Amino acid sequence: MRLTVTNEQMKAAESNADKNGISYMKLMRNAGEACFSRISKILGGVEEKTFVVLSGRGNNGGDGIVLANMLTEARAVVILVFVQDLPKSDTARQCYSMYEKVVKSTLYVHRQDAVKRAIGNCDAVIDCVFGTGFHGELEENLADLFTFVREGCPGVKISVDVPSGINSDTGEIANGAFSPDYTIVLGAMKKGLYSHPAYESCGNIMLADIGIPADCYEACEAALTDDVLREFLPERKSVSNKGTYGRMLNISGSAFYTGAALLSTDGALRMGVGLCTLATPTRVINAIATAVPETTYLPLEQDFDGFINDNSVNTVMVALENNKYDAILLGCGLGDRKTTAELTGIVIKNADCPIIIDADGLNSLAGNINVLKERKKGVVVTPHPAEFSRMTDKTIDEIQSDRLGAAKAFAKEYGCITVLKGVNTVIAAPDGQAFVNTTGNAGLATGGSGDVLAGMIASLTAQGTDTFYAAALGVYLHGLAADKLAQNMGLAGILPRDIPTVLPEIIRQ
Repeated sequence: MRLTVTNEQMKAAESNADKNGISYMKLMRNAGEACFSRISKILGGVEEKTFVVLSGRGNNGGDGIVLANMLTEARAVVILVFVQDLPKSDTARQCYSMYEKVVKSTLYVHRQDAVKRAIGNCDAVIDCVFGTGFHGELEENLADLFTFVREGCPGVKISVDVPSGINSDTGEIANGAFSPDYTIVLGAMKKGLYSHPAYESCGNIMLADIGIPADCYEACEAALTDDVLREFLPERKSVSNKGTYGRMLNISGSAFYTGAALLSTDGALRMGVGLCTLATPTRVINAIATAVPETTYLPLEQDFDGFINDNSVNTVMVALENNKYDAILLGCGLGDRKTTAELTGIVIKNADCPIIIDADGLNSLAGNINVLKERKKGVVVTPHPAEFSRMTDKTIDEIQSDRLGAAKAFAKEYGCITVLKGVNTVIAAPDGQAFVNTTGNAGLATGGSGDVLAGMIASLTAQGTDTFYAAALGVYLHGLAADKLAQNMGLAGILPRDIPTVLPEIIRQ
């Protein structure tokens, strides 16, 4: 399990580890060893390669001292540069006293020109200046140094734990912050690095285990990984029938958005739901029926422009009264219209099963958000940042600066599972649990991807998976499908309709 922590939570975990016999010095050595291993892989070995290790005064600087020693012992050419002063933390000072006769070091303030010449001719610059300890603004001389590294270093740029100049809690980036090609995050993922634009400023993020047991971490969010979610995949029993795997109602589509109805239904069926009924205008049925023969239909009346009309609301109400559904999906391609808003409110208040609300269903909530508190059963909302902005009256920048916090706050206030889509999609529950997704790529940045995801989440819910884990599992598998597709085609070539086709293979694996 990959955990996501604040600065204070990381300090507490290190303290707990120390109390349990894993000393700060041991953790520092583990960090150095883990970084050495990853840097060796990045560069294809380190022997006779040249390194500049930029070291700060605290424990991140101590990690750099250990790393510099290991690189030296591996016959690399290393210069350890203390960019502010000699180590100040007890562990870093102890570490320096052990290795100062082995590692070539200097103070940046005394040898600025020589350090810059070394940076201009090295194979890699390694940033071990601040780690989680940075907030505020960079000193002018450090901003100047990091800018020189960005513009004047021909080699690989690597940050240890957190790029210097990024606040590990908020993701705020100071002017002149270090810009790495790789960030080796130590122990647990730092919360601020999942915020934007910090995430885009870390290069390739690699997580390194430094030996802190999981029980040393307290009240942390988890990043989605196979080991977290494997147990929540619905079991396919040898003795079963279509009713075993749930009944789902999908209220989606219009003449303008026939694809939304098709893609959401296809996502649901490929995810394994036993019975899926698509409630959609008759014009949509005529357009897509041959493409998804596995679904049944609830024909809805439409206006002259192909969107559902008021009579359709009554049709859905009768269906809810006369049928037992295990999950309802509402909103994909319905159109941002008065009838959609009316239908959304009625379903939320009357449906006797979990509801997944996407797209225009979300837009219709913007003016009546408190209706979420009138639900009979669980609700999952799946907004992208622009939709979430309309639902919360927050700017997109405010949301993106703390995606985890924004999703958790909304989930708690309105009592619904909140799936805040985007890079590192956040899945938050009303009780404070939250996951951050680790799969997916830019190939998902195509209209219709969200429809497939909504269908997958609704399908898992209908099959009996807890709504929180249905949302998390749907997001994870959706991204994993895109990652598999990216191995065989360019990112620009991935289409939403491709995602359901690879789901069976991914689930089997």
